[in-house]
Amino acid sequence: MAPQAGRGATSVLLLFSTLFVAGWSLEISELRGPQMIQNGSETSVVLDCDYKLSDSESADGLVVKWFFNNEPSPVYQWIPSKKPQDLGVLKGKLDLTWTVSDHEAKKHRALHILRPTTELSGEYTCTVSTFNEERSMRKSLVVFVPEKSITLTESKSVDEKSVLIECEARGVFPEPTLKLFQGSETDTTEIEDVNVKTMLSGEGVFDISAKKLIADRDLQNTPTIIECELGIKDTDYKRKKRVIYYPGNTASRSVVLDDSSCTCDLVNKRRMLLVSVPMNRRWTDFKRS
Repeated sequence: MAPQAGRGATSVLLLFSTLFVAGWSLEISELRGPQMIQNGSETSVVLDCDYKLSDSESADGLVVKWFFNNEPSPVYQWIPSKKPQDLGVLKGKLDLTWTVSDHEAKKHRALHILRPTTELSGEYTCTVSTFNEERSMRKSLVVFVPEKSITLTESKSVDEKSVLIECEARGVFPEPTLKLFQGSETDTTEIEDVNVKTMLSGEGVFDISAKKLIADRDLQNTPTIIECELGIKDTDYKRKKRVIYYPGNTASRSVVLDDSSCTCDLVNKRRMLLVSVPMNRRWTDFKRS
């Protein structure tokens, strides 16, 4: 009889476990918000943690918390029976009266960040919990500073058999990337073994430079497109500058059109003329009239 009693107890336990798992109904459906915004360009931004509750679940036991980067303590907490709290790095930077929904269990689920600045760049984690369940979802927000300037220059060697390509960007945040390319108007390849240096300034923004000495024999005999591409990590932000390099005598240089562009919609695209100055072999920007 003992073995039968054991089987019965096991069956009851399995049945209870199945019912408990089947009762799980909390789900974070989406964490909405921009991927990136320009520093100082927005009066506010919303990060919305949209979750679903079953009809049988109420606001009892519900807690919504937001975490910033890897900090163990929340920067925001809301319990439906209480007022929302701004904490840590978000203290004083949220509109706590703002509501995203009329649903009593969802009214204050979102972060309404006022005048977001660069120190709020990072990873945000929304955690929603009830008495029985807990769900989390993450999203990155980049508050970026576009470059103050970007220059692309070339210096011919004394024997005119090689050229030093230099690209420099100043005043960027967060940490940028800089790449050099060569090729034709329709097809360019990345230049390898480029010397790239990045420096954090006292203003909390980055300066970056890239240099590469290229022998004329490694280039096509025809005019070659030299391109510099500035990017910002964890975003699709890109800025480009182009010059046309003529291997051989410097006297054959010509005026070329810069290909400055930005893949994001937040920064105005500019078209510039790059004009060669043979005396110091630099390309200087002039705004097109």
